[in-house]
Amino acid sequence: MESATEYGDPKECLRLARASMREVKKLLQQPSAEAADQSAALLRDVEVQLGCVAAVLRKNNSRPDASIRAGVEELQNEVAVLAGFFSGADRMLTQWLEAVRSRRGGYTERGQAAPLTLVRKLSVEG
Repeated sequence: MESATEYGDPKECLRLARASMREVKKLLQQPSAEAADQSAALLRDVEVQLGCVAAVLRKNNSRPDASIRAGVEELQNEVAVLAGFFSGADRMLTQWLEAVRSRRGGYTERGQAAPLTLVRKLSVEG
């Protein structure tokens, strides 16, 4: 990962942020604990790169040209989609775990007693 602070060009910061986002998308296609950790680090890098763009533009007191503005908006949209995806996945997994715990505890998701299930008669001879 290259550091955004090495560059004074917002276009270079955007290029690096896009490269990080491409890598995140590749990693998300191969779910694993390592991929999740790498994706988190890369998303932090995207945040740094976008901060670099903002800092350089503030430092130069300049308005971004159309290509920089479009690039930032594109990355913001991609990050928002990923944030929504992660939030939905977290919500789904939390609800699923609650449902599993409830059923194992003999209750439905609504807190009522779960219906009894018949178990075949077992005979143990020894």
